[in-house]
Amino acid sequence: FDEVIIASASRFTETDLELMDELRQHGVPFIALRTKVDLELRNAEHDSGRGEQATLERIREDIQKNSLLPLERIFLVSARRPNDFDFPQLRQYIIDSLHRGVDVKLAKALNRKLEIQEIYNSVV
Repeated sequence: FDEVIIASASRFTETDLELMDELRQHGVPFIALRTKVDLELRNAEHDSGRGEQATLERIREDIQKNSLLPLERIFLVSARRPNDFDFPQLRQYIIDSLHRGVDVKLAKALNRKLEIQEIYNSVV
């Protein structure tokens, strides 16, 4: 895999966290995506009167603590509010990740071609 997106509409489960550990052990890059964050904000406001920023910070800190990911690989999004939260950053991250993946694959293909050419030249 070039990169894995682990998405959840609520708190990440123990299974999600185990998957993250497995990916980390095998060197597979991944990001954590928390969806429906608008509902979480509404619930936090209703239940405890907590404001939007405080709730977002709390969600990020919880994900970071449990996933061990840096903040730049944690994204909070809402399909109902696509221009809010981290959706624009997520879009850019995916575009950049795809570009990096293509660059790496092209470099590997070029190296293989050069290696095959060297082997061919040494045989002929």
